[in-house]
Amino acid sequence: MVTEPRPIVAVLLSLVIGTTGGALFYYWTLPLPWMLGSMIFVSACAFAGVPVRRYMPLRNIMVVVLGVLLGSFFTVGFFSELLTWGGAILIMIGYVVVTTAVSLFVFRTLGYMATTTAYFSSTPGGLGIRVLAGEEAGGDHRLIPVAQATRVFVVVLTIPFYFVAIGHIDLGNSPGFIITATPIPNNLEILILTACGIGGYRIAKWCGLTFGQILGPMILAGAAYTTGLVTTPLPGPLVAASQIVIGSMIGAQFRGVQPRTMFRPAIAAIVATSIMLVVAVVSSRFAAPLLDLDEKALLLALAPGGLAEMSLIAISIKTDTAFIATMHLVRITLIAIVGPTLYQLLWPRR
Repeated sequence: MVTEPRPIVAVLLSLVIGTTGGALFYYWTLPLPWMLGSMIFVSACAFAGVPVRRYMPLRNIMVVVLGVLLGSFFTVGFFSELLTWGGAILIMIGYVVVTTAVSLFVFRTLGYMATTTAYFSSTPGGLGIRVLAGEEAGGDHRLIPVAQATRVFVVVLTIPFYFVAIGHIDLGNSPGFIITATPIPNNLEILILTACGIGGYRIAKWCGLTFGQILGPMILAGAAYTTGLVTTPLPGPLVAASQIVIGSMIGAQFRGVQPRTMFRPAIAAIVATSIMLVVAVVSSRFAAPLLDLDEKALLLALAPGGLAEMSLIAISIKTDTAFIATMHLVRITLIAIVGPTLYQLLWPRR
């Protein structure tokens, strides 16, 4: 009988595997090495039976760090530009409605899922929110995370390579991937950013804001950078560490999942996600010129990945991170508020 390692040992093992995968991807100059490398290596180990483990407090800390990092991309011009994003928000709402309906059909027919499970597996975003809401509504607590995690996995794996193959972007040499010698904030700036991270998280949690771990710190840090209280960006090694932790946590979600039990839901998730990505690519290709937006930024704003993951890619390719983060926050908020309510209206007896 194999002895289960202590939780702290399993978490450290996950981080070691993730760091190794990220370092190898970095050495091979592959796209988004620190996140993709850690995610792929930890996922492979999880399926192979290696006792990897997620540790959500650490993941949440890195999400807070990412929130502070996102805040550094907000400028005074952001608020004036927000008024010009109305068309993009309408495009995003239409995208969510269409892709959710198509995905629901795919999960019901190809994945053989019950209606409740299929519905909460279908939305293009809000992994944690949809899993919790789906369990509360009576959905299968095993299949919803598999479907949602597979979606994020496929998107994070596909988008960087799409930019390399089609967008002609050298992701391997982007600053978001390489640990460069960057300035370190002084003691006062470190104190202010720490206060932004901790205070923003607690305030957002107290207010019940959706995805408060990243939204609260992002708002306060954005205010600090906008007003000039802080001018130095976060160090590169800290950004790389956040990618390793987030990638490892995604990969560790697959631990204990038997391939035969997740085969059909995973295939359905891959098909549904592929459709989502095609719709996002086509929408961004045609809508970006009309809205006077960067096509890469609009694609990342529509892409059905997580806020943290899409923001990391945005940072790496030097596109409009504030716009992308805002669009994902709007989508997550709509999904969190409208999703469960719409479910009750469509299937009241359930």
